Amino acid sequence: MSLKLEFQAYISPEKWYVFQYPDYWEMEVVEGVPAFFDPNGVGAFLISAFRNIQGEYNLTEEMRRFLKLHKITYDPKKIANFEKVEGTKVQACEFISEGRFWLVYMLSNGNKLLVCTYNSDEIPDKELSEILTQMISSIKFLNLD
Repeated sequence: MSLKLEFQAYISPEKWYVFQYPDYWEMEVVEGVPAFFDPNGVGAFLISAFRNIQGEYNLTEEMRRFLKLHKITYDPKKIANFEKVEGTKVQACEFISEGRFWLVYMLSNGNKLLVCTYNSDEIPDKELSEILTQMISSIKFLNLD
């Protein structure tokens, strides 16, 4: 089943990235981080953007650090690694921490890093999983130097 939803674009204030999210979802900025959510749902999708003035990011190191914060051991067998057509490197995983479901996608291109998380009190159903997949697939870096 493919969802036929209307999406709207979000462009980061720094013009680093763009992505699509459902038009019925809401967005608010919490401590400088944009959070996207279904007003009738139980979870939130956040995107944190970073820039390394010293060079490129090592996604494995970044994922290890993130998982350690949640008391999760980095296991390469549980991490998806791939590269998008335009050269963006991606690492992704899912885990449960303190009773909450987490989906983590890290995308890097050059000296830019996006850490995308979805966390919720519930594991996403098939419909929400498809929406999250469409959102994540739509992420594109802009103005790569």
